[in-house]
Amino acid sequence: MLRTIAVFSMKGALYAAGIIALFSLAALVLPPFNYIASGIIALYTLRMGPKDGIKVIAFSTVMLTVVTMLFSDKAFISGVFLLSSWLPVLVASLVLGYTRSLAASLLTAGALGVLFVTGIYLFLPEPALWWQELMTPFWDVVSQQKGWQMSPDKTQEMVVVLSTMMTGLVAASLVINIVIGLLIGRALQAKLYNPGGFASEFQQLSLGKPAAVLTVGLMAITILPLGNEIAFLRECLPVVLAVFALQGLSVVHAIVKNQQKSLFWLVAIYALLIIILPQMVVILAVIGILEQWFNFRHRSVNDVS
Repeated sequence: MLRTIAVFSMKGALYAAGIIALFSLAALVLPPFNYIASGIIALYTLRMGPKDGIKVIAFSTVMLTVVTMLFSDKAFISGVFLLSSWLPVLVASLVLGYTRSLAASLLTAGALGVLFVTGIYLFLPEPALWWQELMTPFWDVVSQQKGWQMSPDKTQEMVVVLSTMMTGLVAASLVINIVIGLLIGRALQAKLYNPGGFASEFQQLSLGKPAAVLTVGLMAITILPLGNEIAFLRECLPVVLAVFALQGLSVVHAIVKNQQKSLFWLVAIYALLIIILPQMVVILAVIGILEQWFNFRHRSVNDVS
């Protein structure tokens, strides 16, 4: 199905823009559809170049704005997609196109996430308090539903704790959207024009020791009881963990291939990602970090031979 969508999108900018606008609308009901929209942006930009990538985004913005104006009063939705998804994916795609380095494009996605955290802390004097005020009405409604087990005091405590992490979690989700869209676009490009190329490229991904050292440093700082003065650094940690979780997935894919293991192992990993996402992100990130020194992929080849 994705291949058919990709072939249709590559017929021209208007075709691609139509697909992007359609899946973005669908994402309002089922958010994962946004990954496909981002993937089409990445595919078109990687194949056709920066000018055409910008053109597709412009057409998509106009189409989505017109549709939302006709059927609702929420024309701002196109602006939300533009800033939170389409432009960041375009930037990461341009980095990949110019550098031919998947690692550089993923690190760029991480840098955009850190930039988001920085912007929040620059423009909001108390980000945690802002998130708390934003979330309180929602949780007040939830706590009044039948079957809700927490007392009002416990619910408020949970909101306070969540508010201290929300900037980093939102930034990490934005990075995940960029990365998944980029990988979908790259995979579709390989499927159409270089069959088998993406698997090899992804399995050889290496983010490098400097990025790994930075991530280890942030993890160490987060563990230390230093209080609110390092809140900014704590909020950056989910971003870098999300990026290195992709490195960990790359290692797992390579080992499964090198060891000629059953695909069940990959299915199990992705199932666990759905069931226990936070824990699996940390585990995969640790694998990705350790890979920079221990080279598990190379060892797995030697074990076979």
